[in-house]
Amino acid sequence: MKNNFYRPHLRILSALLVLILTLSVLFSCTEPRVYTKEEIIQNISSIDTSESRYEYVYLYLQDVGIPTFDNMKFLWAEMVFNRNFNLEGGLPATSEHARLTAEAFMAEYYDVIDRTDKAAVTDALITCYTEAIGDPYSIYRVPEDSSDYNTDMSGKFGGIGVVIEYDHSAETLTVSSIYIDSPAEKAGFMVGDIIWAVDGKLVSDIGYLSAVDYVRGEIGTNVTVTVKRGDDLLDLVATRAEVEEKTVDYILEDGYGYIQITSFKDNTDKQFIEAIDYMEANGAKGIIFDLRGNPGGYLHTVCNMLSYLLPTGKKLVSYTYKGEQPRYNNATDDPHPTLKNEEGEAIKVDHTLTLPFVVICDEYTASAGEIFTSVIRDYKTEGLLNARIVGKTTYGKGIMQSSAQYYDGSTVTLTVAYYNPPSEINYHGVGVSPDVTVENEIGTDESGKQYLIDNQLSSAYEELKKLANAN
Repeated sequence: MKNNFYRPHLRILSALLVLILTLSVLFSCTEPRVYTKEEIIQNISSIDTSESRYEYVYLYLQDVGIPTFDNMKFLWAEMVFNRNFNLEGGLPATSEHARLTAEAFMAEYYDVIDRTDKAAVTDALITCYTEAIGDPYSIYRVPEDSSDYNTDMSGKFGGIGVVIEYDHSAETLTVSSIYIDSPAEKAGFMVGDIIWAVDGKLVSDIGYLSAVDYVRGEIGTNVTVTVKRGDDLLDLVATRAEVEEKTVDYILEDGYGYIQITSFKDNTDKQFIEAIDYMEANGAKGIIFDLRGNPGGYLHTVCNMLSYLLPTGKKLVSYTYKGEQPRYNNATDDPHPTLKNEEGEAIKVDHTLTLPFVVICDEYTASAGEIFTSVIRDYKTEGLLNARIVGKTTYGKGIMQSSAQYYDGSTVTLTVAYYNPPSEINYHGVGVSPDVTVENEIGTDESGKQYLIDNQLSSAYEELKKLANAN
């Protein structure tokens, strides 16, 4: 999108810059005036928000004396938002947007960044511009953050292959599971090990999130993790490798399958299909899909997963970009990740799930998780699926985001459309209601330690058995 739409504008801006440079040689020019903080604040307060003097926010920012920033990059961000942002109410009026952006910059960044650093000022201004629209789902990411986000959403990263849990009360990181054939398994990690330090840095000093970042790193490099096992401290050295995150976990017990889906990343659909195949191959009488706490993820991933449950051609989700006709994603024949032909190509299949199943959702099931839940709700209502929904009303995020990348690797992610399930009833701000509303409880054992009473899971099994026995 950036290459096709913005190239003519960039050529025009580049030509103007060349002209300005040429004139500066012929006639010379003085250095731009540097305004004091008080002068900038006074200039901002004088912006008349009842009318627009300029077409673009960046011109207001220059006019009030904001420190030098990259005009072209800021204009790129403005153009991305002006063309694509599609939330009810739209962008603020240019003058109001400029005022909000400038005020936020002065309050949050002016005294804490190097104001002579053009890149730092630009990043701060685009961040403030993005925040000023009042949409919590639109965000600006600097190149490093963009790279980290893309790596995370790929479902693959350089690491050692452990799943860890943070105990808030004890302030410890504990290894809860270890991937098979992972660097951690080869290095001698054991479930129950408490991560004490990473490369000599104490977890208590650097914090939980930093410790996780330190364990991850470039593939092929070593990391020394000090673990506490009983009363002993052990140094375990692991060589980082490509680790595929498990966003789908599953188990089959007493003929009933349980599949937990924690997010919708690039690799989630593959893991989901493998889980379904396992259940069908091993005689499952029914399946529970647990989407509790699932914050969402990629639209194409959840559509691939729903395509494996529904007949080809069934409508899954519709959405409308700014100034365009509605678009529709329908169930498709998708390449099966584990089936190959003689040429090694993935075989396309039209798979439909005929087993009864139950979806568990809660107030933290959001975005793509709500697409999954609402599609099941709609086709269950039609009688196409033998399913039930158990838990609590979902979060209520019925809008979708898309990203545009600048040449330096930074990105703006913005809301581009509302999306609707097959019923065409948008649930943004409302959520998707379950068939059976169930609250969990907190219990206390004899020692006074609290534990979760998972009424939602128990209810899901009860409902699943009813569906299975009714057949």
